[in-house]
Amino acid sequence: MFSLLALMLACGPKEEKPKAPTVGWHQEATWSHGCFHPKKYEDLLPLERQEERELALDEMVAQWKGEKGDGISIEEQLVTEVEDTILADMQKVEKVSRENLAKCKQSASGQLATSEWKSWVIQLPKTLTVGECNTHFTNTVLDYLEIDFAWSPAEPLPICRGDQIVISGSDSDKYRISDDGPWINIYGDADKSTSGTDLPCNGEGCLAGMLIMRFVSVDGDEEVYPVGKRMEFTAPADGRITYGINDNSWFDNAWYVANGLQHHASITVAPAD
Repeated sequence: MFSLLALMLACGPKEEKPKAPTVGWHQEATWSHGCFHPKKYEDLLPLERQEERELALDEMVAQWKGEKGDGISIEEQLVTEVEDTILADMQKVEKVSRENLAKCKQSASGQLATSEWKSWVIQLPKTLTVGECNTHFTNTVLDYLEIDFAWSPAEPLPICRGDQIVISGSDSDKYRISDDGPWINIYGDADKSTSGTDLPCNGEGCLAGMLIMRFVSVDGDEEVYPVGKRMEFTAPADGRITYGINDNSWFDNAWYVANGLQHHASITVAPAD
């Protein structure tokens, strides 16, 4: 008897098994509504993690649209903006779903007004993209070179840091930048270097009248590059680009005319392959 008692005391109370984490839709007895609990993303294999992200996003969207009858209901257009922002980078689902669960719990337990939860959701497109550039250069722009004013297009082309582009022009079209000057093309006047001058392009490789490109960063830093026939460019920061010819007086510029047809050089700006 003594041995049995000693053995029982030595073993101590039986340890309880750890409670399995709550997954999926769950509602506590004291809550006014249920909340979606995503799985622990870090414990999942890559494919499972991707599937859980997709599931979590679908469930949150349904909840935000008011399909769960829990008091939150947001206009479809606003929800679509949030969804599109997250779809651009599905890794954001993990952070958003955890934060949404916390907001949902607070709402369900009366600690947070539904209006505050709704406001948090609506602000996600802004809060999730702070410091990000959403104007990556992905489309090809076809244009014509202008020689009677400084820069084109009128609306500068947005570009993000790290974007790579190719800007090029047709070299079969001729123009001149003074009444008595030679007929040149986008390569510029080979006899007139503008290095050290007050022209827009005044560094190494810059020639009078050549095709040039200007990059202006979001911080206002400006750099002008000689292009000529073709140039590859990697944006050093978020910003905008324009192009033109290397000149600073426009009244005497003229296109060459042959057989009644005026030349007009084409310009192409495209993402690098």
